[in-house]
Amino acid sequence: MLKVRGTEIGQRLTELTLEAAGHYGQPYFRGFPMDGNQVAQIGPDFAFKAAPTYYNMRKTSIFGGSNEIQRNIMAKAVLGL
Repeated sequence: MLKVRGTEIGQRLTELTLEAAGHYGQPYFRGFPMDGNQVAQIGPDFAFKAAPTYYNMRKTSIFGGSNEIQRNIMAKAVLGL
């Protein structure tokens, strides 16, 4: 149950962060510096990593068994189906 709930909360938080970043959170926004670049960053500090973190978090609902499979296992254990 913790895996299912934890992945859903994590995905929602990264989605909210990406929405808060707005167009500054685009993964390849022209004008954003790359890591180690000395150019001043555009937009809020969290926006630079918002999209990569969001896309990376999408996989957490799949590895370790997809959330749908985990829900089926829990239903069988709890309800005896």
